[in-house]
Amino acid sequence: MTEFTCTRCGKCCMSLGRHMHIEKSLSPFSHTLRVLVTGERIPVQVNPAFRDLFLWGTPPAYETGWCPFLRKEGDGTFVCTIYSSRPVICRTFRCCTMRILDEAGSEVGKVKGKSSLSTADPVLRQIWEREVLPSSTLPEAQFARHCRTVLASHGYTCEQFDS
Repeated sequence: MTEFTCTRCGKCCMSLGRHMHIEKSLSPFSHTLRVLVTGERIPVQVNPAFRDLFLWGTPPAYETGWCPFLRKEGDGTFVCTIYSSRPVICRTFRCCTMRILDEAGSEVGKVKGKSSLSTADPVLRQIWEREVLPSSTLPEAQFARHCRTVLASHGYTCEQFDS
């Protein structure tokens, strides 16, 4: 298994605004966060390194549904300003479960969730739909083995990310 490396694209947090609510503000950097999906209520702290960014980052971020703690940095990447105190749902989230590489070792696809393939490779898409997806009801570990076996028979390799 491979460890997932975040690219800081921010996509995972751009629609969380409807689920993450600042229930109470104790200070500009200390809040009680309520996660509507899980009912979790937790104290969160804005990381000192991101305090200016947190104060500066105002709507339209909130208006477009972003998590209230997501901010865009000057280099175009995104940052969670409460990363060290983020809720459990954020700690366990994996946006990508598997990377698929071609024979040259170039990434040609990503699997999100259990069986949602993102690829521009028409051959990989066809293999996925015909030979892999029909087995998507298998338990997760069996399905992952099946994916690796089928894709390897066509010259692809898979890197499955740790849970």
